[in-house]
Amino acid sequence: MTYSDVLSYAVNFLELIAAVFALIHYPKYVQSTERYFLHFLWLTFFIDSVVGVFFSTFFEFDNIWIYYAYTGFSFSFYCWWYYKVLLKSLHKILSSVFFIIFLIAFFTGIFYLNMHKYIFVIGALLVLILTCLHLHQLSNSDYTLKIKYKLSFWISTALVLFNIGMFPLILLSNYFNVRMDNVVFTNILFFLNLVLYTCYIIGFIWTKQKYNHF
Repeated sequence: MTYSDVLSYAVNFLELIAAVFALIHYPKYVQSTERYFLHFLWLTFFIDSVVGVFFSTFFEFDNIWIYYAYTGFSFSFYCWWYYKVLLKSLHKILSSVFFIIFLIAFFTGIFYLNMHKYIFVIGALLVLILTCLHLHQLSNSDYTLKIKYKLSFWISTALVLFNIGMFPLILLSNYFNVRMDNVVFTNILFFLNLVLYTCYIIGFIWTKQKYNHF
């Protein structure tokens, strides 16, 4: 087992822990749109640790297509979720437009393997904009002083930190010939996932039911 494999399994463990905490604290946010993150996190764990490993190990199937399909699903999910939680009509329209833009880019990328990394960058950029709009919305709402109890705050914070870190990692990989099994790349990717799922877990622990009704 290589060092990259160890960190890959560590990420799987983080996904599992986040999904378990989402399940344990589900009653606190069951009436909000964040309830769909319970299913999203379990699906993420299943695809990453079961489907990807299973197909690549037993069928010698290039799992890049599995993860590419998951990339399309995950960013589509985020666009849909922000459409639900953003309140201004303009912001909802923007999330719909972003969703269409991403789908066009995603289906175009199916025919060009070298575009896959850029599809992630496009999705991350669009979601990052929606994330900032939501955080601005929260900062100007009645939740400002109790924002740490709002689950959507922690989800958005996690996405901001993760995507900002992924931008240079993906874009600069072309110039420095960074491979997926490169130690530096693997370490940074693990750290970003650690930040992402730690924010999720903190959110599930700290959130309170009365702040999660939409």
